[in-house]
Amino acid sequence: MDWNLKKLLLGLAACCFFAACEDDMEDGGEPQNDPKEATFLVYMVGQNDLADELNDNITDLKVGYEDCGVNANVLVYADISAAPTLYLIDKDKSGAVRLATVKTYPDQYSVDPEVMREVINDVFTAYPAARKGVTFSSHADGSLYHSQTVSKRIFGDEGSGNYGINVAEMCDALSGCPHLDLLMFDACLMGSVETAYEFKDVARYYLATPNSVPAKGFPYADILPYLLQMDEAGLTRTSQLYMQYFQENGTDWDDFVSVSLTDLTKMDSLALYMDSLFMSSEVQVRPSDINRNTLQRFENGKPLYDFGEWVDSLGLDNPYVDKVRGALERAVVYEEHGEYASVSNYYPYRLEIPIKEGAYCGLNIYVPSANSLMSEWNQLAYFTTLRWYRDAGLWRSPFYNMFETAIRGK
Repeated sequence: MDWNLKKLLLGLAACCFFAACEDDMEDGGEPQNDPKEATFLVYMVGQNDLADELNDNITDLKVGYEDCGVNANVLVYADISAAPTLYLIDKDKSGAVRLATVKTYPDQYSVDPEVMREVINDVFTAYPAARKGVTFSSHADGSLYHSQTVSKRIFGDEGSGNYGINVAEMCDALSGCPHLDLLMFDACLMGSVETAYEFKDVARYYLATPNSVPAKGFPYADILPYLLQMDEAGLTRTSQLYMQYFQENGTDWDDFVSVSLTDLTKMDSLALYMDSLFMSSEVQVRPSDINRNTLQRFENGKPLYDFGEWVDSLGLDNPYVDKVRGALERAVVYEEHGEYASVSNYYPYRLEIPIKEGAYCGLNIYVPSANSLMSEWNQLAYFTTLRWYRDAGLWRSPFYNMFETAIRGK
């Protein structure tokens, strides 16, 4: 489909949605002079096939806000129609929930780091609060590189060029913003040890899923009051309600959802023990011997595997395996999974990846194959730029180090 035509159709679809809310939508959401308990921003990149679901999420946020007992600012940056718009969800003088337009931005790529930084700073400057949280909602690929995207995408799918933003760019954008109590991804595969580590200095808690998120996304009507607490208890309850929603709704999505909540202040310790583990010469040679087909995979066609099981496979009775496992359990403060890691329907077949007993820690990791280095050249090149690769000691392994040396020309 021609991109201009596609934008027009998406814009018309968004107009139809917002027309339905016309009675309660007002211009001029005013900056708040009195700081509230929390400010929560939902950052939607939706000029793609998730447009309808993201519009439904806005409706659900309004429902959740109506019964919410937390004195909070809830804002939505929606790049769904042709004009990206910042909305405030609040109540009018009669107490009715409304959607108010705060700011309309020029047509822009919302996955651009400068744009992302500007929007987030707009929100937290105009709506100060004791607690701050951001949820990013779109398509995503964890730590995986995509050669067909304009950037090495981890998050976002915008426009006919599949524009996205990589983890380093996103971390740089967030580093220019206030420190967050909550960083959340309503997007697939973002429960990754590499991405969590990259974001460790920009937020306290990291809420994500190591496998796919159903297109409907998180059930904001149910979870918003708990999300706004932005503490371990509230976010644990959020995670439980996410699982409960899909497991009890009787759809095809009920058997493969999973979730994890990570305390990012514990990630330094995890990397330190990993680095110590890779000081062993026996462990250093193990990555090239691991058959990743024996590891717990999280989605068909994606080389993302359970981080804990991968650590165990490095073991060789090294005492630091238990130390890494202990640090991991302290970092991932809540995790839960369904029966499957992935379910794909290809009529008349149903392709399933069951989650094995003891093979779910809450975080995935990219595991390259010794037999496919050439086909994963770009992915490996990207992986060696991440802070996790350096700080967790993976560079000590000849399997990675020789490849990195070839890439860098050293």
